Amino acid sequence: MVEMSSGLIKLKKGSEQAVANWKEVMSSRSDEVHDSMCAEEVHIESWFEIEVNGDTYLQWYMSADSIDKAVEIFHQSTKPIDKFHLEFLNEVAEEGVIVAKPIMNFIQ
Repeated sequence: MVEMSSGLIKLKKGSEQAVANWKEVMSSRSDEVHDSMCAEEVHIESWFEIEVNGDTYLQWYMSADSIDKAVEIFHQSTKPIDKFHLEFLNEVAEEGVIVAKPIMNFIQ
């Protein structure tokens, strides 16, 4: 059974350049990203940028065999792309994450 997760990360003010760099690096190293996703048993990982009342957020959506296992593997990873991704999130994220509660999922 596939699990899903989504949530919002509020960005610190002035993070625009770091976000642009992160998007460029992750896109240009997509082979490494896909290798990490395989190790984490992640099927889909999508990111969105959202503005609410003047604040900017990143929203993620993920489907994986096990969300908890995927997060654990990501945090323990020594892969350069995972380290880059984690350092980026630590650099730009305000404290706290808003995690969405999944209520429905339709797969064809």
